[in-house]
Parts: sequence; C-alpha cells; structure tokens
Amino acid sequence: MVAAALGVAACSDSTATRNAATTAASPTHAGVTATVGGLAADSATGTAGAPTTFTKIGTYDTTGITQADPTFTAIAGATAESGHLGTAVYQIEMASNWNHELVLFAHGFNGFGTQVSVAPPPDALRAKLISEGFAWAASSYSQNGYDPAVGADDTLALKLLFAKEHGTPTRTYLIGLSMGGNVVTLSLEHFGDEYDGALSGCGAVAGEDEIDYLISWGEVAAYIAGVPLPVGQGSSAMGAAFSKIQTALGPANQPTEKGLAFQDVMMNLTGGPRPWFQEGIEQQYLTNFGLLLLDPNRQSLAGKAATNVGVVYHIDPGFGITDDQLNAGVERLQADATARSKADSAVTTGKITKPLLTLHGTGDLFVPISMEQDYAKLVDAAGAGNLLVQRAIRSAGHCGFTGTELTTAWDDLVNWVEHGVKPKGDDLTGDLSDIGKQFTDPLRSGDPGTVSVAP
Repeated sequence: MVAAALGVAACSDSTATRNAATTAASPTHAGVTATVGGLAADSATGTAGAPTTFTKIGTYDTTGITQADPTFTAIAGATAESGHLGTAVYQIEMASNWNHELVLFAHGFNGFGTQVSVAPPPDALRAKLISEGFAWAASSYSQNGYDPAVGADDTLALKLLFAKEHGTPTRTYLIGLSMGGNVVTLSLEHFGDEYDGALSGCGAVAGEDEIDYLISWGEVAAYIAGVPLPVGQGSSAMGAAFSKIQTALGPANQPTEKGLAFQDVMMNLTGGPRPWFQEGIEQQYLTNFGLLLLDPNRQSLAGKAATNVGVVYHIDPGFGITDDQLNAGVERLQADATARSKADSAVTTGKITKPLLTLHGTGDLFVPISMEQDYAKLVDAAGAGNLLVQRAIRSAGHCGFTGTELTTAWDDLVNWVEHGVKPKGDDLTGDLSDIGKQFTDPLRSGDPGTVSVAP
C-alpha cells in the first residue's frame, strides 16, 4: 500500500512469453505477444491487451509503464513460467503432478511508480500449494497505484491466458493480501462465475474506505496537535507541518497528552479496544502519514478521490475534548467527484456469490480490522452473509500471519468449497477486547491478554 497488489485449447509458445524449468527460468523475450480472447498484447510497445471475453471494471492509465523481469526459480516439484500480458508481467508455477486446479494470487499495493513487478504467494502457502498439486499464477497488474479494480481485471486476464495455455482448471481459487483483499472481493462480486472460493489476508476488503482512513489519520492528528495541514502547498510545507504535529503528539510509544488523545480516537475509529492495538500503532504511526506526505497536493488518483467527509469520530472522556468538538474541528477534505468515480469505478458492494474466508490482525493499523467490520455489513445487507467467514489473529502490524495460520485457513477454505463444510470464524461486529484466541497459532510472545489500549 503507501510506500515505506479459462475449454480453451493450449496454445503454442509463440503466443506468450513463456519459460518452463524445474529449477530456474530463462530470460523473457521482448516483443513476443500474448493473445487472450483473440486480442494481442504487444510486450515490446506496452500496448494494453484487453481480453474480449469480459468487461473490464478498472480505470487504466498505463502511460510510461515499464516491466520488471518476471523470471523466477521454481521450488522443488514444480515448473516455472513467466511472461508479459499487455503492460503487466506474470508468474505461473505448476506442480509436476498438477491436479488441474488453479490459484490466482493478488498482491498488495506496490506504490505509485511506473515499473510493475510480480511476486509469488507467501512461502508457506506456496509450498503447500505445490505439495498438494496445485498451480498458482500471479499478475503484476497493468499499472501501480491504489486501483484494485485493475487488479481484478488483470487477475482474470491471467486466468484466461492460463487456460489457453494449459486447459481450463476444474476449480479456480483466489488468494489476496492487503489491497489484494479488495482485488478478491471485487473479483467475487463482478466475476464470481470464474472462481470457486477465495482467501483474503489483511485485506482492504471494503474498498476506498482504506484511502479515506489514511486521510482521517492525518486530519485527526492535525486537529488534536493544533497544526492545520497545508494541503496543496507542496512537499516542504507539508513536511514542516508534520514535523510540528509529531512534536505535539510525541512518539507513539511515549505520547504526550495530545498524543494519547490521538491514539484514543484512532483506536475507536479502527475497531475499538482490542489486543495488540498499542503495539500496532507504534509500528504504523509514521507510515500512515505517507499518503499526504507523498502526495501533498492531492495529484494522484487516490489522493484526489479520498475524503473524510461524513466520518464520525469518537473520543473517550478524560481528554478535554468532546465528540462534538472533535467532529466540528477536524478539517474535512472533499473528494474530487471525477476522481472518486474513477478510483471507485467498481464500487465494493458485498454481493459475493462464492465462499470467502478472511484473516485480519487485531493490531493492524495500516489496514485496520474495522475494514472487515464494514465489509461484513455490506455482505449482510446484500444477503450473502452465509458466504463470508472472518477470523481475527492476535498480532501487531500488517499481514503478520504465521505459516500455520495461513495454511490452516487455506485447508478450511478448500474443505468448504469441495465438501460444503463451512469453517468456524469470529464475530467481528461487536466487542473485540478478547478476540482472536481461537485462530491465532501460536499466541505471540507477550500477548497482552484481554485488551491492549492506548496508555
């Protein structure tokens, strides 16, 4: 996220930049085209190759895109393929004893740069998938930035290419992390017939809420510190303002009284009192100012689209500020309507049609667990609550899952899809003060017990 995510006959190697090896992949070749749905994508010129078999939901601007080398080394018992698809690059790893099932992996936010790159699933999941005979495939997406709809398009395009090369999978799963979690939810909502089930970890499942949250982070801090944010006045002015804000609030682990007030508001905004909140805010405190620091004039699509209008903030008694004062005093940044419609070109609705299992850290303050709460409301309102299972993991930081937590969730998802056994989950809609003990494996060293709140 902010810098500090197909019966089609197999075609010949001439239709895609490919390589296959058990231990290593050979270099890709510029200028070879990948054909999907009858439309060619020229990897030398970067011309986007939009599949004709589905309607894209993303908003594209691929100007100046360059592609990192997607070649990679297969793990034992598998073969590696990589190549170019339009301005995106991709990786495919197939178990030697392929079970004819496919997993599409959706990565998280890769910043705002012009070079796209691809990454495999987490090591524990990757090893498990290959050991169980699956193939997995991952796209870089056609462009960077916060646009999960583009990720959903490009992930489906890769599925189509995979089927053209290897035959239609008998089942197709999705796994997404961070922004990839919204790639997952949009994929299930818009392209549900293409997938059989999905796993999201630390996912920004509720869509544009994530970018709005980062605006709230900066504006609440500015109000409590008494330092207005100079939006639109350039990097120097914004940097100077944040220096004053940090002085007023103090370090996250040694906050001033104003810092304590800020942490209380953020705790309430992100899900309420819960284990590992304090540790999480200490890890994420500075990074969450990144959107405004990197885009002080709100020139990026995400920056223009973000807003905190309508957000209701709450502060507990004892800080010398009432809720009325807080909500009247926090500056509200309006979204640019055109940018909002582009950034949210595929609105997250909760209308999923296939099983979705999610994991989320209680102390994740980058994509907070409140995003899960918001998405659960959308899914319930859409009448699809029986297709959503959510689990809390007692941990600080973003995407800090153990291999056991990930692989257990994967096993449970597969059992749900293949045998109809709906897995257990947590109720994230209420009190989170002692949430997550059922699925955290193992409990982290220094687990704070029933709750961790701002000091």
